[in-house]
Amino acid sequence: MNTLIDVKDLVLDYPKGPRFGPMSFSIAEKEAFGLVGESGAGKSTVALALMNVLKFKGGRKLKGKIERHCSAKEIAYVPQDPAAALDPLFTVGSQIRELGCSEVAILEALEKVKLPLTGMSLKSYPHELSGGMLQRLLIAMALVRRPKLLIADEPTSSLDVIHQAEIMKLFHAVRAEGISVLFITHHLPLAMDLCSRMAVLYEGKIVETGIPREIYEAPRHEFTRRLLEAVPVLEVA
Repeated sequence: MNTLIDVKDLVLDYPKGPRFGPMSFSIAEKEAFGLVGESGAGKSTVALALMNVLKFKGGRKLKGKIERHCSAKEIAYVPQDPAAALDPLFTVGSQIRELGCSEVAILEALEKVKLPLTGMSLKSYPHELSGGMLQRLLIAMALVRRPKLLIADEPTSSLDVIHQAEIMKLFHAVRAEGISVLFITHHLPLAMDLCSRMAVLYEGKIVETGIPREIYEAPRHEFTRRLLEAVPVLEVA
């Protein structure tokens, strides 16, 4: 498969804060790549760097090389907190239309995420929708742009396990359509279920990369072993 994103020796320095990197990884076309790590490890920082929204501001410096074999318009982003990503003063319909897409494209995207107009009125305000519905809405808003790469930043962290499972089904469907996915999470089992390759991030550095089965069966880093040990195992008497 052709490479869509190639990150080489990426480093982000803050003048009075942490240093992320160096880190190197690649994302292929039609691939789901997982970036797993604890809070504050730099996962979201990587996402912002890939979208080219990190500037030389406040003394921070971005070094290294990011090769993008797609345009900025072909990268879509699904944030961790859907409620914070939407303006509470405007209806969801008006916010979708700001993307400049046709009504047909909007309805198709809503149908793909199982959020048809019969179940949600475009005249609703964000606070009138549940967390699961809001997350589906943001995924629809990302898909309506027909991206080559979808960056999902902790997209299930605020959901219960049932809605979490429903959102993961959506990402499997996205991948089946040939859209590359960068799946950012602290939840190792979710990344293993979706992704064909993954990287484990610890204290701003990638400590191991591989296919999920290899990492599960033979973790090389102590942090990865701790992540696996923290996965709950259901024992039935």
